[in-house]
Amino acid sequence: KQELEKFYVSNLLDGFLDSKLTGNKPIAPSYVRHYRRYVGIAKEHFGIKDVRDLRKLDIANYQAYISKNYNFGNKTLKNCLDIFKTFLMYVKSDLESLKIVPSFPKIDVPEPITTWLTPETQKVVFSYVPDHDKPIIAFLMLSGCRPAEARALKCKDIDLERGLITISATFSNAIYRQKRKGRGAKPVTIPIHPEMIEFIRDRVESNLPEAFIFVNQAGRHYSETGLIVLWRLVRDKAGLDRSVRLYDAARHSFASQLINS
Repeated sequence: KQELEKFYVSNLLDGFLDSKLTGNKPIAPSYVRHYRRYVGIAKEHFGIKDVRDLRKLDIANYQAYISKNYNFGNKTLKNCLDIFKTFLMYVKSDLESLKIVPSFPKIDVPEPITTWLTPETQKVVFSYVPDHDKPIIAFLMLSGCRPAEARALKCKDIDLERGLITISATFSNAIYRQKRKGRGAKPVTIPIHPEMIEFIRDRVESNLPEAFIFVNQAGRHYSETGLIVLWRLVRDKAGLDRSVRLYDAARHSFASQLINS
């Protein structure tokens, strides 16, 4: 029995989750809660099933189980199945306890609707931003940088002589990470926009290298929640639909305007 327990799906999932949380390439802190939940669903369904006995039908039954018991959209359903497939690949490659990974059903996920603003609308929205918070919102709109990466920018990331910014870190929830979002994402260098140069030069020349470029009124780096609250106030004052996120007003708008040009 002890020998068989080594192959129980629920037991192997515990080891898999631990490897994802504490391994050489841990998952982003912002995704930990979802990962735990999806692994928990798999443990709940498969229990003491021997991983070596899994077949295509078992995966189809797992999909049906999720659809019946959880009100997930196709995207979340796909994420749940993808994580279980990653688990089986881990059992096959890392543990060498599985010869073949069963085939998984294809889940159609519709392309998301991209919301973006015109430069004219951005200017109207920007007029409602409090003066102290204008630098970070201006930077996001002018650079297309992710909000979490903008919050993580430090003085050491600025090359004033060449007029460049190196984006090499991000925040995942409240945790500062010395890497960009995305698997294998490398640091990227962008030019300092002319409208931002005066503010950025003042920050760099007046602070130590480890100081954050953008700080709130308390002198601390912006938190994710703080930036969301700020955006909601600005969005409502500007009369925008509540579905419009800061990500849409900045990064999506930056890219869409470039395409349209």
